[in-house]
Amino acid sequence: MAGLLSGILGLEPFDPSRHEPQDLGLGGLSTEYLETGYDDDGRVINYPTVWFDREGKAYFLPQAARSLALDYEAVTGRRFPRFESVDQAVERAQHRSSRKEP
Repeated sequence: MAGLLSGILGLEPFDPSRHEPQDLGLGGLSTEYLETGYDDDGRVINYPTVWFDREGKAYFLPQAARSLALDYEAVTGRRFPRFESVDQAVERAQHRSSRKEP
C-alpha cells in the first residue's frame, strides 16, 4: 500500500521552492495547516493537512492527511517531526506558524 497515496496521486507537502501559497477558503493564503496525531507506533507527530499535486495545486485534505503523511514518509524516507507529548507537538506547530518556518 505504501506509495499509493503520495506516489500514484503525486501529492506532497508544501515545498517553498516549488509551491505558492493558495487560497483554499480557510481565511487567507495557505501553505500548510498542521495537525497533531499519532503514527503507527504511537508516537506523537505533526503532519500537514494541505497537500500539493504535480502541477502545484493545493488541496486541503484533513481526513486523509495522516495516511498521506505516513505514506509519504514510507516512499521518500523523509520524516515529519515526532514529539514526546501532544503539548510539545502543539507548541511546536504554533511556534512554526507564528514564525512562518518551513
